[in-house]
Amino acid sequence: MLADFLLIHARHNRYPPDTAFPQIDVLSDGFKELCAIIAKHNAQSHFRLRLLHRHMTIPEGHILLGTSITEPCGYWTTLARIPDVDLQSVHRHIISVDTTSCASEGEKRNGPLLPSEFREGPASTRNIDSNFFTEVTDCLWANGLENTLGLEAIQGQAGKMIEFSFDTGSLLLIEAAVKADVTGQFTFQVTGWTITIENGAVKHTGEIQCVKLEDEHRPIPVPDEVTKALDIVKILRDQGILAMQGI
Repeated sequence: MLADFLLIHARHNRYPPDTAFPQIDVLSDGFKELCAIIAKHNAQSHFRLRLLHRHMTIPEGHILLGTSITEPCGYWTTLARIPDVDLQSVHRHIISVDTTSCASEGEKRNGPLLPSEFREGPASTRNIDSNFFTEVTDCLWANGLENTLGLEAIQGQAGKMIEFSFDTGSLLLIEAAVKADVTGQFTFQVTGWTITIENGAVKHTGEIQCVKLEDEHRPIPVPDEVTKALDIVKILRDQGILAMQGI
């Protein structure tokens, strides 16, 4: 896993910024095929589809690491120095194909899905058949989606959530924590689709939404010196964006 850590900045920094999300047609054959692969391998409780993007540039020697918060329920993701991270206590949260080192068709098919973001806690996906990842990789390359979609580990994160980005990190919160009457102030982009099977039919639901930036301006100004999740939550509550405590 150490090699994954050392190269994460290069992979992540090639993603489109959150001012120019890649376009994806959820009715396209490629998107539907990916959903079917997840359902076929019964991986829908482990992974959702992820629209690849970045909120910041990762400097060399760092990774993006998400940690959970409880009030409101969600996750705070920010930079962490690699020497400060316990490799045994984190898991690969977002994975995608390696578009830089795969030249031949064989390399593309056999190339691993590599991480660009980590989250605290051990992995819960070790029992998934390795053919699942091969089929996902094949599908991404075959449909020209290698720079657009990846996989996101669910790892206990279920239900609709909204992501706010700041210069120091991103805050992912359960939708119920955000006041319904203020959501109209923002423009959203769906970035995560959960897969379900209903009466034999494969369905997808946009569960993760990210607040889009306009012309690289953060819609919610936060001072650069504010780097802790709880301090940002307080600012969002003071601005009337989040409900009061208890969610």
